[in-house]
Amino acid sequence: MSLNTENAGFGGWKAQWITKPTTHHKSWSRYSVEVKITVETRGANVLFGVRDESDYIGCALDAEERTVSLYAVEGGVRREWGKAPAPELEGQPANVAVAIVQSADTVRVYLNGRQALTASDIELRPGTVGFKTDAGQTAVYQELRVYAEDGRSLYVNRFYEPTAIQFTASSANSPGIGLRLDENTVSVCESPVSVDSPLFRRTFTIPAGVVKAVAHVYAAGWYELRINGRKVDNRVLAPANTPYDRIMLYDTYDVTSALVLGGNAIGLWLGNGYNLNYSRWGWKWKRDKAAILQLDIELADGTSQQIITDESWLTTDSPIMTNDIYDGETFDGRREQLGWDTYDFQGEGWLPAIAAVPPEGELQPNAQPPVRKFDPLEPVRILRPRDGVLVYDFGQNIAGWVDVRVEGAAGSKLTLKYSELIDATGNIDPWTNRRANATDVYILTGRGVENYEPRFTYHGFQYVEVSGGLEPIEMWAVPIHADVREIGRFASSDAMLNRIQRNIRWSLLNNLVSIPTDCCQRDERTPCLMDSATVEEAAIHNFDMRLYYRKWLGDIADSLGNPDWSGDKVTLPWYLYWYYGDTEVLQDNYESMKSYIDHLLAKWPGGIVEEGFGDWCAPNEDGWENYFREVAIVNTALYYRQAAVVSEAAGVLGQAEDRRHYAALAAAIKRAFHARFHQGGGVYGSGSQTAQVMPLAFGIVPEDNVMQAVSSLVAAITAKDNHLDTGIYGTRYLLDVLADHGHINLAYTLLTREDYPSFGWQIGQGATTLWEQWSFKGGMHSHDHAMFGGIGTSFYTRLGGIQPLAPGYAKIGIRPYVPNGLEWVEACVDTAKGRIVSAWRKEGDRLHFDIEIPAKTTAVVALPDGTASFARVEHIVGPGRHQFTV
Repeated sequence: MSLNTENAGFGGWKAQWITKPTTHHKSWSRYSVEVKITVETRGANVLFGVRDESDYIGCALDAEERTVSLYAVEGGVRREWGKAPAPELEGQPANVAVAIVQSADTVRVYLNGRQALTASDIELRPGTVGFKTDAGQTAVYQELRVYAEDGRSLYVNRFYEPTAIQFTASSANSPGIGLRLDENTVSVCESPVSVDSPLFRRTFTIPAGVVKAVAHVYAAGWYELRINGRKVDNRVLAPANTPYDRIMLYDTYDVTSALVLGGNAIGLWLGNGYNLNYSRWGWKWKRDKAAILQLDIELADGTSQQIITDESWLTTDSPIMTNDIYDGETFDGRREQLGWDTYDFQGEGWLPAIAAVPPEGELQPNAQPPVRKFDPLEPVRILRPRDGVLVYDFGQNIAGWVDVRVEGAAGSKLTLKYSELIDATGNIDPWTNRRANATDVYILTGRGVENYEPRFTYHGFQYVEVSGGLEPIEMWAVPIHADVREIGRFASSDAMLNRIQRNIRWSLLNNLVSIPTDCCQRDERTPCLMDSATVEEAAIHNFDMRLYYRKWLGDIADSLGNPDWSGDKVTLPWYLYWYYGDTEVLQDNYESMKSYIDHLLAKWPGGIVEEGFGDWCAPNEDGWENYFREVAIVNTALYYRQAAVVSEAAGVLGQAEDRRHYAALAAAIKRAFHARFHQGGGVYGSGSQTAQVMPLAFGIVPEDNVMQAVSSLVAAITAKDNHLDTGIYGTRYLLDVLADHGHINLAYTLLTREDYPSFGWQIGQGATTLWEQWSFKGGMHSHDHAMFGGIGTSFYTRLGGIQPLAPGYAKIGIRPYVPNGLEWVEACVDTAKGRIVSAWRKEGDRLHFDIEIPAKTTAVVALPDGTASFARVEHIVGPGRHQFTV
């Protein structure tokens, strides 16, 4: 069963949106509350069993007395239940994790894990949750979790999303994540979004043989589609993440082979996905989960049949007790209803689904390659850092989860904690996870050997801690990423260079889910335009990215940030045109490209862009303000390049007037750049490596100043003792500029250094992916960021020398650079025209070149002339294999 990207014959939706009926929050009873509180002044209250603002149960934290107490308020009258010391409230502000557990007629209060107070023989009542401050009290509440008595999540709110607080009186904590209450405030949860994981099923009969059956599916939340007891295919984390208020991309499946003559069953399993608790910087659902499905069946007798979601479907809770993109998943195997997705299943206790309010966005077909599971990795070692704990090392940092086989008694818990790092004793170090708990829990059925892997979460990790008194029989790490075909291969005689290429490749894939993410382990994983912009050419040289990036362009069409962020909507269509010959993508995005440059012109009429991130995360001493570098130079250089791209695109599309207009604008920006930043003698701005690289990379430097500017770049590198001192944009173009101006040996030295800061230093610390910063740990750091991977473009275009001279490689350039110390290079790229190969090797004082050119193309092969002058001899060649010796 495969994805049908054409969606042929789909005539529109007749189905309706459905959802699961949920228990009203004012009917919650005997639940547990967990919340982290920063008591800024005097104290704070947590409320539960709330009927209204004059009828509730409260837990009071008094930071002045350092006590915790329980009380009830009925009709506005307060009645105390008990008080106890709370040394956890020492300090100002005081940070304390509060857990309140209701059971039968008892309430227990835990502070930072310590049982601080118990009240018994009390009358509990159902009701929602809330917070309260008294006179002089101010507090910030974070990470609220509400669990039913059986452990199932009722509600989770990290207060990430300022526009959807869901409490009656409060404000977002402006310095960071959280819900802020000023004094004398009561704030009650009034509109909670459910965090459950429901199942939906429908049975039907087929009276004749099936000729063709196609299912169209979408969900507000992640979904899994099942027919007759089986998952339809191996995609995961569907549907694609998009700006949901504009675009909702539905998936289409050919399910012909899944259906049978007679009785059939179709099932949908939903999870939270990119819900309210997803990062404030990402696109998220702010509503309850819902689904829509339409199955169109053509029968052998010439008739047709259609199955749609409506209120005839049945629904219930799944065995997934909690599911969260950051926290992980808890799965209670004892609650699994085997065969729920088969025709003969009885479904006792299942309820009718109810109609859901349709979302605002437009349903459109999804042509992007789906996210899938790939070949699992076996552990390379198993550590035992302390009693009852194992740590599995899979030898590679990945995005995904584990697949585990285990045996034990019913009710036993297998706890799996994920991390990129371990400490010196072998325990996992979850530091880069930040606020992501990254924990999966499987509760065993006790029925022999059991298999578990999560559905509705994913993690960034190399290490997994196993606890709970159980030892897995087997465990594998399962990588997940978008199913983009590998089309580029690079290898060399230098093991370090090959490791860098491997790290780039893994970092790109780990951060390609349905959006290109910034990272895959911490509580972020957001659609980061800047990170994507710096690595897109590297991704295009390694993988077939055409359909993936077409979808991404739809996501970012309305972005209006600075050139280092939103300029991706201009340069990416050009890359897709230049590397794939995709003129249609230029046509589709041209108005967006043009309007963005017009926006920049209106905002920065003088041509100099003063705002942005700049050359993000160059080597620094840590601290937010130190991550920015050469903001105006980077953004103005990008503005120039983006204006020039729009001019070139206008030329391709026959827009002659636009071509002249944007060419003139680009020329004006170039003049403004030179006037503002040129200090004389080829030095730009501060003369840093980035300040020199950016204007050289984009041809901003006047011809008579180029050699001086290059000399100043070399001087800037020398001043750093031949170490790079660049962030993500400077690093992307550093090797290109040095190679193109006669300094390939210096570029190779920078690339292969093994002391800080360098890729080699990271690898020496065990890196199997690229890091967010050059340092090991910092205030903002992951160990799986793709954004420094842009330099991988140069492996193909400079060391291999493969470049298109016409769109889609209709004409090919082969211009390899050969540094001292590197004995051979092999690079190949599968293009729309066919495979291009450029390989060279040294033998004594000779250089051998092996070139392969695909059919119906020509190539200009520019090879060294064998002298010390760096001159080149050009050979015009046609299809086939060509060998040269210099």
